[in-house]
Amino acid sequence: MKKIIIVSFALLSAVSCSDFLEHEPVESISINTQLSTKKGMLEALNGAYYQLRSTYFSESNYTYGDLLGGNLKFSPKSNGTISVATNVQNVYQFDEDASNSDLEYLYSSCYQTINNINLIIQYADDLPDASPTEINEIKAEALALRAFTHFQLYKYYSQNYTYTPDASHLGIVYNTAPLKVGVDYPSRKTVAETFTLLENDITEALKFIQPDKAIPVGESKNFITPAAVKAIAAEIALWKNDWQKAYDYSSDIIINSGMILTPQGEMVEKWAEKESIWALGETVNASSLNSLYNLIDTKTTPLYVVSEDVYNLYSSNDIRKKLFDVQNIKTTVAGSGQPLLPYYFTTKYKTSSNNLIYRLSLLYFIRAEAALHLGNSSQALADVNVIRNRAGLDSLTSISIDILLEEKRKEFVFENQYFFDLMRNHKNIIRNNGCISNNCNPTYPSNKFVVPIPYKSLNINSNMQQNPGY
Repeated sequence: MKKIIIVSFALLSAVSCSDFLEHEPVESISINTQLSTKKGMLEALNGAYYQLRSTYFSESNYTYGDLLGGNLKFSPKSNGTISVATNVQNVYQFDEDASNSDLEYLYSSCYQTINNINLIIQYADDLPDASPTEINEIKAEALALRAFTHFQLYKYYSQNYTYTPDASHLGIVYNTAPLKVGVDYPSRKTVAETFTLLENDITEALKFIQPDKAIPVGESKNFITPAAVKAIAAEIALWKNDWQKAYDYSSDIIINSGMILTPQGEMVEKWAEKESIWALGETVNASSLNSLYNLIDTKTTPLYVVSEDVYNLYSSNDIRKKLFDVQNIKTTVAGSGQPLLPYYFTTKYKTSSNNLIYRLSLLYFIRAEAALHLGNSSQALADVNVIRNRAGLDSLTSISIDILLEEKRKEFVFENQYFFDLMRNHKNIIRNNGCISNNCNPTYPSNKFVVPIPYKSLNINSNMQQNPGY
């Protein structure tokens, strides 16, 4: 009998949220057995969320947008020396190694997740003990997860949509059915084809989505909701430069979701709690972002701190400046011994806002960028000023794409955004403070703005094409 490894959780109607989410993967089981009942189907669906969380928030993946964009630098070791973190040795240099990729786990884990999701979609309609409404919700969440997971692969492995005039350059392998090992050898779509498939999945997800989530425990924000699907759709449209769709999806969430921005008075202690749209749930053994970024004590400092390229952008009265913990740390400096130098650690992930994927502030920036390109500069300015005013700053009187990107940079530092914004907008990379890379300031366009397909995939699949430059 065919077997597939599916993350399996104990699912009982009376179990608490924490009990349910804190179970770890326990077994490999028959596909037919796992997916023949609603209980088994929901365990498999929750397994997809679990695997996505462990992938999305892995060190090399989640630091990528900030590290390559110049938002992050490395903190000193206990002896005062500074070096590149082990798990990002290649990506930090803009010189990934296909035979030993820092992001190989991202690639393999995403496609494993997609294959499991495709099995869920394939079997969902045949569930004998689920209502049509429940089946529709399972399919909606699975379709949205499939789109989102493919979208993450696209961001890292394919150049931006307008890299070629007709988006005919290499996209990704987009799997819409389970693959059979030794039988199916898919090839990469063009970027235009990739986005058509992304949009198809999102359209289907919106058609099937229900008010209530499929899994009957946990907070709604830990799972795919109508607002989460629209947030994915808005970001996909932004990356495609489909400005009207990006505007419409983001406006829908801002106006109709019932969500509010985190109030100014709660920004320091609960910076994203009120405005969280989608944040994947924790488990007892989950890798936490607070261990990656937050300062515990000066003897066990995190590897990553904000660069002064970003820190110096905040004015003295910017409330967001309070989201940094400043520590003076012994640092080896050539010709100057080991002076105590200031380092700025984020406190964002000391709150309950770990594992955050989408928050409402992002939709204001998506709408602002879309509005700017649609010629509606007054709306773009208004949206950016909503975020500035909340941070205690005066309103801007004019707006441009460079101003918008700088404002977004300040709001989303440590949230894996900035490099991708630069790449989408055909901008050069500038990494000054603390950069110890051999390639601090690569210019656009560059083959190295995407990472290589791992050799393991190339060796298995003769139809796979490597990215140029690798």
